[in-house]
Amino acid sequence: MKADSNTPKRVHQRIVDLRKLLEGHRILYHVYDTPEVSDTVYDSLMKELAELEQAYPEYDSQVSPTKRVGGDPIDAFQKVTHDIKQWSFDNVFSFDELTEWEDRNITLLIKNGITEKPSYVAEMKIDGLKVIMTYVDGVLTRAATRGNGEVGEDITENIRTVKSIPLVLPQPLTITVIGEAWIKKKDLDIINNERAKEELPLYANTRNLAAGTLRQLDPKVVARRNIQIYSYDIEGGAFTTQEEELNALEKFGFLVNPDRKVCKTLKDVQQFYDTWIDKRSEQDYGIDGLVIKINERNLWDVLGYTAKSPRGGIAYKFPAEEVTTKLVAVTVQVGRTGAITPVAELTPVLLAGSTVARATLHNADEIERLDVRVGDTVMLRKAGDVIPEIFDVVKELRSKTAKKFTMPTHCPSCATELSRVSIGKELSAALYCRNSECPAQHIEGLIHFVSKKGMNIEGLGEKIIETFHDIGLISDVVSIYHLKKSDIDGLEGFGEKSADNIITSINASRTVPLNRFLYSLGIRHVGEQTAKDIAKHFGDIQKIRTATFEELTSVDGVGDKVGAELVAFFANAKNANLVDRLLKEVTIIHEQKVGSSKLSGLTFVITGTLPTLSRDEAKELIEKHGGKVSSSVSAKTNYLLAGESAGSKLSDAQKLGVTILSEEGLKDMI
Repeated sequence: MKADSNTPKRVHQRIVDLRKLLEGHRILYHVYDTPEVSDTVYDSLMKELAELEQAYPEYDSQVSPTKRVGGDPIDAFQKVTHDIKQWSFDNVFSFDELTEWEDRNITLLIKNGITEKPSYVAEMKIDGLKVIMTYVDGVLTRAATRGNGEVGEDITENIRTVKSIPLVLPQPLTITVIGEAWIKKKDLDIINNERAKEELPLYANTRNLAAGTLRQLDPKVVARRNIQIYSYDIEGGAFTTQEEELNALEKFGFLVNPDRKVCKTLKDVQQFYDTWIDKRSEQDYGIDGLVIKINERNLWDVLGYTAKSPRGGIAYKFPAEEVTTKLVAVTVQVGRTGAITPVAELTPVLLAGSTVARATLHNADEIERLDVRVGDTVMLRKAGDVIPEIFDVVKELRSKTAKKFTMPTHCPSCATELSRVSIGKELSAALYCRNSECPAQHIEGLIHFVSKKGMNIEGLGEKIIETFHDIGLISDVVSIYHLKKSDIDGLEGFGEKSADNIITSINASRTVPLNRFLYSLGIRHVGEQTAKDIAKHFGDIQKIRTATFEELTSVDGVGDKVGAELVAFFANAKNANLVDRLLKEVTIIHEQKVGSSKLSGLTFVITGTLPTLSRDEAKELIEKHGGKVSSSVSAKTNYLLAGESAGSKLSDAQKLGVTILSEEGLKDMI
């Protein structure tokens, strides 16, 4: 992130503040193993500092956090000096940067008379704690943390309790094995529940838990916590490729992550990377990217090291799930239900694969809780991997000119006085415009109606809906179905083909599943899943329209708040008339409870990439025939539906004796 036309003085102060903040986080992370921010937030701040130092070399410094790696160990454990320095990999964040890394290596190899083009091994970059284990004549003699790369802490007795680490090798080898320690997410929940009962501080994530566990003074505590270690490197021994090393580790009895791939080219690496962006959240351990290593070990020797890292490997980070940026303004928007939402206007930043310039601040209470101000450096993430939101403020970087934001008292669209509404016995956190004729609410309702999860009318995006409304082509959702090609063809920005496409998409939406029709109506609190639950239960729009509060709230997942909103919506004469008019334009595919009961009582878990079905399609197929789909493998799982690149769920299922099923096998069952 670049300085926003700042004066040299302000730029220098920003650099000073960033260095101080990063140094504090470095100590928490590398010395005390108690990080207060995620790796992606730390990376984002570090990237900003590096860019500023590059743009303003007069402020560069050899003592900057960008010039050093790791940290000093604390004195709680005996310090040990590593026989071989433990390097860390440089990071890249895009395929272009990955290609630049390869180009630099090839240029260096050619300078050394080597024309051989490298192949690669892509491995998971696990968010855990690095462990260095030394074997002498095949016996584990020492285990240590990485520390600052040269000096770590002796945790031998704790590592002896880890069952995935052999105490004696099958051969009398003298080698050093490198691994990453981690703990399963479900074990984090169990341990945190126990700590909560004892009123002890909770672990923020599995990485913190793994680090805290390996630094326990009592090895019995470590033994109870089910630490896992994926081993991935051997120092010593005659191996010609990284692939051979990983295979040897498996033969020696180490746990090696099966999710890896030997790639001939970086295009193969990118394909593997793309398949894991979404799958990473399904694993038992945290993954923040891939480690890409040149497979041929002789090329590592030629390439050597930079000041901080080996040239033969690189960490290819996944799109950041949390980043930092600057809040430049706060505006408000009016939703389809009249809710007033403050929106943060941000310095554009790349987040989870897309550029984000706006983020929700939810409501006035959330702004007060965060104490967020215009001009602040804020932490950003995507709620549910979809909606950008601010979740924290880097107050150490707050400038004296940062300004508080005050919510408006009147609707910015129709000037109606805003108020909180009653939800049960409490008042809403959000302010609402209660004017049912508010233009902003009306347009938001139209946009919601045509959305992908609603009627899915392609071509009618937000801007086009606003344009058609402003020039009088549409007035409500029913009027969309009265549009003609001649209404659109000839408008500025529209030709015959685009007009044809819109009309075709409108007509395609005239047949719609019940759950999507219900969702498209924009009833407050009725989201995508709730609409599915209600549609599945009643199976008919008329039954839903006439259902009582008691009948609605008997549906699993429908509470009093949703039940009350549904009854009120369909009891309103204006809404009832709208639905009647819509039903003359569209045909609803009413919910079929099940296609058969062949899978009734059976629980499935889906993993990997299936040959022809997407996960949603497989889930729909199972549920249609009476089965249930769960997100994790347990003793109650009957079948694991496994496709290509099945991850840890496959090994969990095998351990529990769960039947492994292919897509073809599933289809045979129904």
